[in-house]
Amino acid sequence: MELARDLGRTWAWTLPTDATCARTARRLVRQTLAELGVGDEAVDDAGLMVSELATNAHQHAAAHAPHELWISCLDEFEFSCAIFDGLPTRDLPLEFGRGDYGRGLSIVAELSKGRWGTEAAHARLDPRVAGKAIWFSCPR
Repeated sequence: MELARDLGRTWAWTLPTDATCARTARRLVRQTLAELGVGDEAVDDAGLMVSELATNAHQHAAAHAPHELWISCLDEFEFSCAIFDGLPTRDLPLEFGRGDYGRGLSIVAELSKGRWGTEAAHARLDPRVAGKAIWFSCPR
């Protein structure tokens, strides 16, 4: 397993910028959340959502490394996951679900019950790198 950097109640990993990005993120989320005692349904949903976000990072920001996965325990009832990439634009589709464009974000919006978003951010593992993070939160 890739080494995670423990940042208190947040863990961060560098993700590959190739086609294995989503698979790696999904595996790390599923393994970490299971170890934290998160319920099976939430683990499955988080795995799907992070896979969609990592796929977007690979498709739209592959040249803007690094890509990072962040998992945070917000409190005993809630966790969040984020995918960081070095592409600073935070533009998202205006409509989700039309064809393939934006479909992954509609899945994230639905499964997170609207608890997701995008924000300007710096890489957790190399704070000199500016970009954005797309995140979601879920009950444990």
